[in-house]
Amino acid sequence: MDKKETRKLLLQKRKEIPKEKKVIYDKEISKKIIESDFYKNATQVLVFASTENEFDTRFIVEKCRTDGKKIFYPICLDKEGKMEFKKVESHEDLAIGMYKIFEPKEICVKYKPDKSDIIIVPCLSATESGYRIGYGKGYYDRFLEKFNGVSICPCYDEMLSDNLPTDKFDMKINVLVTQHILKEVIL
Repeated sequence: MDKKETRKLLLQKRKEIPKEKKVIYDKEISKKIIESDFYKNATQVLVFASTENEFDTRFIVEKCRTDGKKIFYPICLDKEGKMEFKKVESHEDLAIGMYKIFEPKEICVKYKPDKSDIIIVPCLSATESGYRIGYGKGYYDRFLEKFNGVSICPCYDEMLSDNLPTDKFDMKINVLVTQHILKEVIL
């Protein structure tokens, strides 16, 4: 099965997760991330603005604010997969962007990397060996190619895969987190 067919099946499968369960899963996964040394050692956390069925990053964002960590959200610069991250102080710093997803406003400060940074990477599915499948535009793979921090991929247990279609452009994530596991893949 190719990536396009796989994405279609995974989107449907994720949509079938009951909302009540999803909220519980999001809290369990967030707790694992927040309790990890990766999070504790980070001063800057790169997150994404969750859409309806995605892992909800709000719990992590709230904890970052409480802990005084700098929070950055992605902004898509073109349709060719180029994106950058900008610092977001509050929800007022966000506006609907290119794909009808909340992005930082132009006035927000650009991200400056630090080795202790973590990035929460969205996925439809992931493997325990560190591969993930996203939405097919390659934004995160391109960004991760140059990212020196730790990439963390939250994935629901029922969305884990034994094998996913991959190509030479797919970047592995460093840490996989589900409701039941926090697994370092590569560091």
